[in-house]
Amino acid sequence: MTERVAKRRTGGRAKPAKAAKPTKPVEPAEPATPPSEADAKGSDDAGDEAGDESPDARNHEDSGARASAAALAAEQSYISALQAKSWRERQAAIELMIEELQTKPEPAVVRTIAERLLALTADSKWEVRLAICRGLVHLTHPLFESIAGTLEDDHNNYVSKAARQAADRRRELDREYQRKTDEIDVVHGELEGLRREHGDRVAAAAERLAEHKYKLLTNETTHEMRTVVAGLLDALGKLQGNLETSRTATKHWERNLSIALDRTKFLKRMLDDTKRLVDDPKPELEDTDLAEMLHKVVGLVRDALDVPAEVRFEIDLGTRPGTHLHVPRVRLIQALSSLAKNAIEAVEGKGRVVLRTSHNARRGWTEIAVIDSGYGMDREEIRRAVLPMVSTKKDDQHTGVGLPLARKIIERECRGEFVIESEPDKGTTVRCLLPEALDID
Repeated sequence: MTERVAKRRTGGRAKPAKAAKPTKPVEPAEPATPPSEADAKGSDDAGDEAGDESPDARNHEDSGARASAAALAAEQSYISALQAKSWRERQAAIELMIEELQTKPEPAVVRTIAERLLALTADSKWEVRLAICRGLVHLTHPLFESIAGTLEDDHNNYVSKAARQAADRRRELDREYQRKTDEIDVVHGELEGLRREHGDRVAAAAERLAEHKYKLLTNETTHEMRTVVAGLLDALGKLQGNLETSRTATKHWERNLSIALDRTKFLKRMLDDTKRLVDDPKPELEDTDLAEMLHKVVGLVRDALDVPAEVRFEIDLGTRPGTHLHVPRVRLIQALSSLAKNAIEAVEGKGRVVLRTSHNARRGWTEIAVIDSGYGMDREEIRRAVLPMVSTKKDDQHTGVGLPLARKIIERECRGEFVIESEPDKGTTVRCLLPEALDID
């Protein structure tokens, strides 16, 4: 799940692996996102509960396998091309990779860069390996430990020292994240202690008071900061317009200005998401056609994400035709779209994401399950996944709000139930239990 904490402490989404060092590096000019051989061997086990696959599904898998093979072949050709270049050109290639990491690219691009950097740790020139060390602090992927460990043991003192310094800084950032989540755990622990000593009524009153104060503070802070950010975006836009019409060469300003704009837009998105999380809008309940709504979700997600060809993203309707839900339609679409995006990002290589519906055993309730065949989470990761503003996806697309907001929409606004079921290596299922519209016939 993409706001989930399945990227563990390194920020990557793939399962940490003991990867063997490739013998050749790769050309970084094109940030392709080919899967590794391990990705190509992935299975659909977590999403195959629906039974035998149709010919269309098998054709989809065949085309996905061909795409994976083609991507792997292309990556190998990049490796050969870069190996033939001079060491200075290989060094420059690494610097370009590090620059791209600083722009906070999509997870698949980060994975590819990490694989290439791992390959280059075997380079014969210490200058090339030193260039990798200088960029380690920007790498948030499970392969970080393999790369850092190799370079920390390098026979060249310059390389090993630089690797230790960069790795220590990266690990300190991870510890800061851990401290943040530990502080949240302390608050929850104190609340549970209050409940044990004084009962549920007192604990519930204390929680409501804390939430009210948090909402007041957050709304006031985000309001002021959004005003500042809006002015900053306006100034940056005017600066860009002036530079574009000036005689100053774009190479002197285009990249840095683009980074400044991206960071500011991310800050605005974080403030907007935070406001949505603490707001309590009055639910506008309406009777909503279930099938039509799910197709809307799929369309929105496909427009927002470049869904890999190897990932089957589909709807499995197990409910009666014409089933309607009595929910705030727009907000529920927002929640389901966020869950689906997270599920797709959780799958690397061949896999499956399914929006599956079924009638619950409780009369008048329908379940929507968002199922992915990604790496899954353990119990502790599930617990942390729903903490607000806690995200290990350290990029400009994730604010740590998506999953907590989806849960809030399902439980408070739809008056439903929200459950996460997951195991490492077995994928994740998010079950949303929602009220059906009353049958007035």
